[in-house]
Amino acid sequence: MINRDVFAIDPASYKLANQGVAKLSFPPIGDDFRTLQAELSSFVCDGAYSTGLVRILEGFNRASAAQSDIPGVWVSGFFGSGKSHLVAMLGALWTNIGFPDGSTAEGLIQELPTEVRAALAELRAGARRSGGVLAVGGTMGRGASDPAAAIAGFVLRGVGLPDDPRAAEVALWLAREGLLDSVKARLGDDFDAELRAFVLSEELQAAILQERPSLAANNDALSDKLAAQFPDRSGQSMSVDDMERLIGEALRLGRKEIPLTLVILDELQQFLGQNQELTLRVQTIAERMSQKFGGRLLLVATGQQALTQVPYLQRILDRFPLQVQLRETDIDSVIRQTVLAKKAEARPALDGMLASVSGELHRQLQGAKIKHSSSDDADAPLDWPLLPARRRLWETILRELDSTRMRSSLRGQLRTTLDAAREYAERPLGHAVPLDFLYRSMAADALNAGELPRETWERIERLHNGEAVSRLKARVLMVVFLLARISKTVEIHGVAARADVIADLLVEDLGGEHALRGQVPETLAQLAADGAVIEIGGAYRLQTKESADWDAAFKGEMRARETDPSAIVRVRREMIVTGLDRSLAEAGSVTQGATRETRSVRRIGADDPAPTNAIVVRQHIGYDVSTAAAMKEIAAAAPADPTIHLIVEALEQEALATALKTRAAAEAVLAQRGPAATEDGREARAAMQARLQAADRDAAEIVNRAVQRARILLAGGAEVEGATPAAALKTAATRAVQRLYINFDQGDHAGWPAAYTRAKAGAPDALKAVDHAGPPETHAVGQAILNAVGAGRRGIDIKADLNSPPHGWSDDAIDAMLLMLARDHLVVTGADGQAVATPTSLPRATFRGCSFRRNTRPVTTPERLRVRKLLSEAGVHFTAGQEGDALSDLFQRLDSLASSSGGEAPAPAAPRFEGLDEVRAQGGAARLGAVADHAEQWRAMVPACRADAAKIAARRPVFALLKRLVGQGAADQQPGLDAIVAQRALIAEPDSVSPLINAAADALRTHVNKDQAAWAAAWNGAEHALHNDPNWSRLSPDQRRDIRQRNRLLPLDPPKVGTPLEVADSLDQCSLAQRRAETSAIKGRVEDALLEAAQVFAPKVRSVPLSRTTIEDEAALDAWLVKVRADLLAALADGPVRPGF
Repeated sequence: MINRDVFAIDPASYKLANQGVAKLSFPPIGDDFRTLQAELSSFVCDGAYSTGLVRILEGFNRASAAQSDIPGVWVSGFFGSGKSHLVAMLGALWTNIGFPDGSTAEGLIQELPTEVRAALAELRAGARRSGGVLAVGGTMGRGASDPAAAIAGFVLRGVGLPDDPRAAEVALWLAREGLLDSVKARLGDDFDAELRAFVLSEELQAAILQERPSLAANNDALSDKLAAQFPDRSGQSMSVDDMERLIGEALRLGRKEIPLTLVILDELQQFLGQNQELTLRVQTIAERMSQKFGGRLLLVATGQQALTQVPYLQRILDRFPLQVQLRETDIDSVIRQTVLAKKAEARPALDGMLASVSGELHRQLQGAKIKHSSSDDADAPLDWPLLPARRRLWETILRELDSTRMRSSLRGQLRTTLDAAREYAERPLGHAVPLDFLYRSMAADALNAGELPRETWERIERLHNGEAVSRLKARVLMVVFLLARISKTVEIHGVAARADVIADLLVEDLGGEHALRGQVPETLAQLAADGAVIEIGGAYRLQTKESADWDAAFKGEMRARETDPSAIVRVRREMIVTGLDRSLAEAGSVTQGATRETRSVRRIGADDPAPTNAIVVRQHIGYDVSTAAAMKEIAAAAPADPTIHLIVEALEQEALATALKTRAAAEAVLAQRGPAATEDGREARAAMQARLQAADRDAAEIVNRAVQRARILLAGGAEVEGATPAAALKTAATRAVQRLYINFDQGDHAGWPAAYTRAKAGAPDALKAVDHAGPPETHAVGQAILNAVGAGRRGIDIKADLNSPPHGWSDDAIDAMLLMLARDHLVVTGADGQAVATPTSLPRATFRGCSFRRNTRPVTTPERLRVRKLLSEAGVHFTAGQEGDALSDLFQRLDSLASSSGGEAPAPAAPRFEGLDEVRAQGGAARLGAVADHAEQWRAMVPACRADAAKIAARRPVFALLKRLVGQGAADQQPGLDAIVAQRALIAEPDSVSPLINAAADALRTHVNKDQAAWAAAWNGAEHALHNDPNWSRLSPDQRRDIRQRNRLLPLDPPKVGTPLEVADSLDQCSLAQRRAETSAIKGRVEDALLEAAQVFAPKVRSVPLSRTTIEDEAALDAWLVKVRADLLAALADGPVRPGF
């Protein structure tokens, strides 16, 4: 049985549409039309192809139905993944394109999922409600270089117009003139060509003039007219506005509405490259197309990478929010269901063969990350005659070649797989496709692209045409070349060009080529002797003349390093220290006790001076010193010594030295040679870089092994073990802190933060938070502070001492105890040298900056009794024995009494508690004693202060009323008021304020009553005038009210003047001057009201003011009457008048 017998379709007769590489052009014409039909027939609508179509169609349907912005689509996938194929199928299904034999896109796809059919049905329904459907598109970069012009060209060609925008403008003008169809009919198949040359085409000009002679006198005139109307802009980029206008007009050509339009931009990422300006222009175009055209245009673009993976493409991410990514599994599914599809009846034989060679299958690429695994067993029959591990390696190599200059000449995986199936179809079942086939399928393209050195190609060709031994050499070189292409990413896939790997990849007969595994190492040795390959760290690379020169330079550098080992010592030490830093990063500190104090772990050299206030780890590096001698010193150290020792043994010393020399030599060669100008040079440089990477990797692995085996010991020789060196060091550090901070437990308590908070608030029992009920000086921390203070020290220095060994106490413990001791035992002095009366009021940082000294002034029991009496008299709460804690409240109470029993004039000056400021400035027991010295004097002042404060509180409102009355007009009382202020006689006896208030109120009451009587007389007269006016009598009540309001002819409320306060309040509402002004205004307001009443019945009536003069006799009276009569007669000429004075 041969391989051909298991295929569903004989590989020899299998036809692959378009050679397996999709070339997108919509709408298709000629050969593209036939190719599209073949692609549809073989389309496997499965996996990401199916879900991608559903997401694209449903996303458009939703947005179009809502008439919102249409989200663009980005289809991504590596070369050959089928992204162009997918969008071509989308374009065909969008219009359900028909073919000459009557078939349609939907009908040609054998198994179209229900979800896709449903989305297409919804699209068709939307098309019936609008202007139909249209699919256009092409490969970006194959036409116009300007994206706006290219996209416009796709749409123009899709509606049957030339893709040249200038020629299309002429066609659209003909359509607007109603001439397009008739001119096309006249020119027939030549229409497109003649339209592109419209300025010179006499045939086009004649056809237009035959349809409409009035457009121009002759052909030349029409040519000039068209040239002027449609100028040549070939040297300019098309504006986005022009693109939008042109596309919109083209889409409406022959339609009432814009159709549901699909625009495909294939290979957009390759077109953009890394041109940021071009990317920004495409972003603007995509935004315009998604927002315009009434929610009927969908933009779909393709690229090799997802937008989120490429920084310069992320700026267009918002324009293509719907993303479809094709992966290896998707193309795998297509290949297995097409080119590699198997007969059902052949599966038993195929499965049996694979079971018989399962050992060889599982041996493929063992040790690599893409090795054959048990999960591949189910895929092995589907992939045959390829092996799953080899297929993954193919994809890795093809993906690498995809990023080189070979990209445009590479064939897709479908084509490559088909060629492999054809070549191995005649082989017996059990013969698989080796890796060297991939080389043979792409060697010519690689040579032409400059990726395969000619020297290498010629060597391989010469050997391949020779005997069996030579052919094996050629095959080995083919595999070495392919694996060199992916050597930079060996850490990702794990496949290096080692002898066993090459043998795995060359085996064809899985059941009978065992001898090949022994031949491959011998062949590699022969090739190395011939100068064809070079071994670097167990892996082989191709050797050229250029690489031989590089190798000679490398050997020279190695000899130089053999004679100068000092540089290697320095690099080795740096690597080990860096390795220790990385390995022990988690052991940089430990915590101690209930307060969880952080203890720093500091690693230093074996002979370096030890830092203070840290756990010291001395490093003994076996590559530099004798670890045996170090172990003896450690064992002899005192068990109380807190030092930790770290021992790094000198593992694989020679191998490490060789790796470091190799790395240094390779670095030197790379620096000397610089960038390569030829392909051979680039290959040699890549080989040297691989050698550098391998040496670096070997050195790092040795150092890592040495670091991971590091030993941790305490002084005295006890070794500490752990799951990792970091864990062991943490355990050792936890033990070492007990040796370093021997007094720590005496002051360790979880309650210190609460104790500090309570001490800061002035609580006398703050130390109960740490379970201490006695005086602060009896606590271990208090004793240590008093001992540390000595003759006087700053708080920050005290803290530094007690933070350090042998104490190591927390900041909260030290600060809380300083606050408690400052009450009686310590005098606190600020930066200005003055005593701080209330240390608890200071910010923490300021408090630590203060100086502290012991308090030497004792307080006697009689003194405490005097203080208690003062506190009681002042109404300050205190606890017996803790009187000092109440002094701050006492000082505040005395300040309050003094300020309330005096103040600004007319109150008496505030009394002073003699010595209060000086006492306040003292601290601790000294302050308590000073209060005792003044206690009797201050206690006597407290009742008097309270009495004066009560009088002031009672008389201040009365004095304020007097000031109001004087200000309102009682000027006669101003001298008395001034005397009270000057003499500060507010609380003097007898009371001098009340008599002045009564006198002022009486005087003002008289004025108010007199003014009120005058106003009432004027008001009554006004009312009489209103009631006697005939016009006023004819007004309705509402009209009278409105006229009164407009003329402010309103009554005033009678003032209340019964008491002095009522007099003042009345004058605040209406002063004497205001009331007199109101009285004077009544007459004028009445006149204005009567005029307005007259105008209600005689709108033209107006007031005529009569002249005012002094009349001394009858003659003067007659003269005045004559003048008045003349003025009134003159005014009557313009209408009725109302005399006014």
